[in-house]
Amino acid sequence: MASPLKYSKILAFGYSTLFYGSVLAVTGVFWFIKVARNVPEPYLDEVFHIRQALAYYDKKFEVWDPKITTPAGLYVASAAFLEGTNTALRGILSLTTQLRLLNLVGGVYLIYTTCRSLLHYISKYEPGTLAEAEAQSKEAEKKFRAHVGQIDYTTLNICLFPPLFFFYSLFYTDVFSTFQVLNAHLAFYKGNTKLVLRDSIFALWFRQTNIFWTAIFLGGLQVVKTLKERRPGEDISSGSSFETVAQQSWQRGVIYDPLVGEANFEDYLKCGVSILSASLANLQLVLNALTPYILLLACFAGFVIWNGGVVLGDKENHTVSIHISQMLYLWPYITFFSLPLLSPYLLSLLPLPDYLRNYVPRSVPPRLLITIPILVLMTLIVHHNTLLHPFTLADNRHYTFYVFRILALRNPAIKYLAVPIYFLCAWAAISALGDSKPNKANANANTAAAIAAKKALSSSLRKPNKEPVGAKVSLLLILLLTTTLSLVAAPLVEPRYFILPWLLWRLHLPFPLPTSRLSPILVETTMKEGYIAMGLRILWENPLFLETMWFLLINLVTGYIFLNWGFEWPSEPGKVQRFMW
Repeated sequence: MASPLKYSKILAFGYSTLFYGSVLAVTGVFWFIKVARNVPEPYLDEVFHIRQALAYYDKKFEVWDPKITTPAGLYVASAAFLEGTNTALRGILSLTTQLRLLNLVGGVYLIYTTCRSLLHYISKYEPGTLAEAEAQSKEAEKKFRAHVGQIDYTTLNICLFPPLFFFYSLFYTDVFSTFQVLNAHLAFYKGNTKLVLRDSIFALWFRQTNIFWTAIFLGGLQVVKTLKERRPGEDISSGSSFETVAQQSWQRGVIYDPLVGEANFEDYLKCGVSILSASLANLQLVLNALTPYILLLACFAGFVIWNGGVVLGDKENHTVSIHISQMLYLWPYITFFSLPLLSPYLLSLLPLPDYLRNYVPRSVPPRLLITIPILVLMTLIVHHNTLLHPFTLADNRHYTFYVFRILALRNPAIKYLAVPIYFLCAWAAISALGDSKPNKANANANTAAAIAAKKALSSSLRKPNKEPVGAKVSLLLILLLTTTLSLVAAPLVEPRYFILPWLLWRLHLPFPLPTSRLSPILVETTMKEGYIAMGLRILWENPLFLETMWFLLINLVTGYIFLNWGFEWPSEPGKVQRFMW
């Protein structure tokens, strides 16, 4: 008979995972069936992806479509998949639908399970640590189950992310490319170097730019991890000068790495200097730790030399360029899709009454001395580096066509007016990585009962681990570096290119508070203060549910448009064109 402890874990890991996994599966299957019925023939890039996959299925490995830019990973996987499914599904599903089924499985199962495991590691949650407390306390058991529920719910939302979810029913490379990168990250957190190298190589077989998300991103994390493990528990005190940080990092090998929520602009510079100084002081140790990532980079460099470039085919339309504006477009992209999570930060900029300040984050934008130079730099990037790839303004089937028609062509001033939006979106996205809580400056306006309820609520919802909540500055620096390397060489702006930056940003957000834990006293107090306060409280306390509704709404709208708003080009009469990401 299972012990109460094991039974509790079965409940926590079983019911929660089954429920959210079922929601994802039902939603994904519904979208898959709709596309299969309404778009039975290969659409757009599927034409050459499916043609190549069928060539591999027929063992014609010497055949290669010159329009394909990525390696053969998807086609090898699809050929193996068809070997296993075609006998059973022949006559039931067409080969096109069977190939699309591979991405459905990849999205609703492989990405879901991998993300879920990653979140356990990223949140530093150790079931074994809680087990003793769980066996003794029902409150500890509730915390355990609430935390697991948040992980499962967060995983569901990540898998519903519209630019990723859309391709669960089409035969594109994005789903399995994303899965392989996540798999490499999971191997890293498990500490299995051989698996990291293997899964990173697999990721490169699906998309070349995955080199940045494996060798560079994981390599950067490995450097920080190695330096911290060398002197566990030691750090450099907050507020230290640049000279002190550089000296302590060089002499002691420790790094300056505050939480994002507690850092100012100078702290990012100090962290970079600290990591560089400590790495140079312990060069042999760092190089030994980086061996698999250096090997991975060397293999990729060999491929580029052998291939004569990064892309395999269609090289004339996929030339490397310096497109720094991509880093500006990233922030509105994150903010739009994560509006339920970031809107409290944006609302905090409004001149709200004092009593409403209790229900928005306490984060504030950088001081003017920092803000003005950043705005100037962004304006210069917009002026000198707004690149428009011919495909962007030539293909009206993609949403970016309409965005850039407004941004770049309607009025020359519009692209400059977008600069403050880039800045505020970047600030909100970065602030969300910190441990920002609702402002407590005006807490004395609340009743004593409400204050006591807030303390009880905060205590009951504290994460199981004892470490501070929120991402470290080093993680953000590595994420920004990797994203820059991944995006700035691409002249074409596509929502799919931003999937991994958003995904890794989202994975490292501190967990929001679930609605079900909201204290009745707090609800009653907030209602007395007014409906606006209640709205802000709901927005702050219900981000996961609102995120789910937001993603479902976007998926519903874009899915409906794709299926029902077909049109024809005069140059291709009788052929239905469809809107998509």
